[in-house]
Amino acid sequence: MTTVQRVQWCGALSLALLLGAACTGQEDKASNGDLKLQGTVHVVQATDGSTCWKLESSKGKTYELQPAQVPHGMLVDGAHAFLLAKPRTGGSFCNVGQIIDVMQLDSMQAPTATASSD
Repeated sequence: MTTVQRVQWCGALSLALLLGAACTGQEDKASNGDLKLQGTVHVVQATDGSTCWKLESSKGKTYELQPAQVPHGMLVDGAHAFLLAKPRTGGSFCNVGQIIDVMQLDSMQAPTATASSD
């Protein structure tokens, strides 16, 4: 193996390790049960037509957001959020995933605009 090949291999390995570490950090559960989540906020309709909100994590799990339990301004369809949440027990009206209370919103990115096809 040449020096150039070794450098390329080490670079590829380093990148793979960094990506793996980043992926595992997207949905961590702390010892106290809190969840560190990264995902996209979605508005959905319940079977009776009422509005519900959910967070779809980067790992594909869904969590129900109840408007009274999230920071003001977080309920934006398509927004990407990094947050710390506490799972909640009990019944759900919307049944779109595990109910969570958002304890801390670390960052939020507005949805990207898509071109309309008028």
